[in-house]
Amino acid sequence: MLPKNCDIHLNSSKLKKLILIGASTGGPGLLEKIVGSLSDGINFSIVIAQHMDALSLSSFAKRLNRITPNEVLFVQDTLIIEHSKIYLLEDSSYFEQNQDIYIKKCENNKSFYHPDIDGFFSFGAKLKNVEVVAYLLSGIGQDGVKGMLELKKANFKTVAQDEKTSIFYGMPKSAYELNTCSFVMSIDEIVRAINRN
Repeated sequence: MLPKNCDIHLNSSKLKKLILIGASTGGPGLLEKIVGSLSDGINFSIVIAQHMDALSLSSFAKRLNRITPNEVLFVQDTLIIEHSKIYLLEDSSYFEQNQDIYIKKCENNKSFYHPDIDGFFSFGAKLKNVEVVAYLLSGIGQDGVKGMLELKKANFKTVAQDEKTSIFYGMPKSAYELNTCSFVMSIDEIVRAINRN
């Protein structure tokens, strides 16, 4: 069950495309490959949920900032989602659509996973007037799979990483077997797909 008092306020008046990425074990290197490939001034925004402790995530955000010309912001409290920026979640965060777009860390998340990819994707499925594309990368378990199903039902594009290029083929495998992903792609195909936006 999703927390009731997670105050994330999201506004898509200017933002036309939002890319959501969920990753767990094996994810950091893949995320570096994706973020490091981006050209300056991307015409979309990216929000990343990577299973990791908060201290390590803070260091990882600094690492990502060094390898891309696009600003990477570490989400510890309420932040507005701005065009052409990348957001790395410290912990579980959720979306709610209104006149403006904000993202805020949820304080009472009871999920086993931090950040909780399922909840993150589920709130993404509720967005209107913005194109959403979700990618589920390497990881153990099934976090993100239920959320991907909601995104798919909302007619958003959902992509699972393939077995060959996944360090741990758990989360992407579950997405494929449960038919929650629209496409299966290698990490190189994912990089190219994101850069075509």
